Amino acid sequence: VARRLAQAILSGEIAPGTRLREENLASMFSVSRTPVREALIVLSSTGLAHLEANRGATVLQLTAGDVTEVYHLRAVLEAESAGLAAGRTTTELAGLLLAICDRMGELHEAPASAQLAADTQFHYTIAEASGSPRLHALVRQVSAITEAYRSAIPYTGADMSEAERQHRGIAGAIQRTDEGEARRLMRSHVEWAGRLAVDRLQPNLATDRLRPGLATGQGSAPHPGR
Repeated sequence: VARRLAQAILSGEIAPGTRLREENLASMFSVSRTPVREALIVLSSTGLAHLEANRGATVLQLTAGDVTEVYHLRAVLEAESAGLAAGRTTTELAGLLLAICDRMGELHEAPASAQLAADTQFHYTIAEASGSPRLHALVRQVSAITEAYRSAIPYTGADMSEAERQHRGIAGAIQRTDEGEARRLMRSHVEWAGRLAVDRLQPNLATDRLRPGLATGQGSAPHPGR
């Protein structure tokens, strides 16, 4: 739910100022209010919405600072997961990561959804291999917003070539059980992806002074809040 909502916000389908009410969203996505409530918390933590007690949430417009912060959090979490995965790697894990890299090499001109599937498989495989279910869950939670961006905007062939190159470096460090190098390369990779995201999203990003007030929650309330 968080990813689908984030995608709608990032694409402009749901405009800044829109009131997001739990009951309306539950009906829209055919789920109970519990996953909707959890999704709104995720959106709030990443700057896409402002939560208001007993009133749902209001959509905000992302700033470059918001996007940078989300990717910074990803970099911290995923660097740790890569280091832990390197410390407990197996032949099967190394083979799977290299196979995913090979798959990425076939997707340079593919739709964004296919690129995203291979990319997230690589990152989530490493997070799971860390051996920490909590860390794995946090990586997936923080990545929900960046997945929404990636699902809407495909990488160019040059982007995919660079991403594949960086993924192979990370996979190699994990295969060699080099925990420090795995951490360093993963952090560098996610930071690179963050800079790319800011650049590609720039036309849709707000400046801080134009962003709706966090304290007041002011804004109009068009669909789907009514």
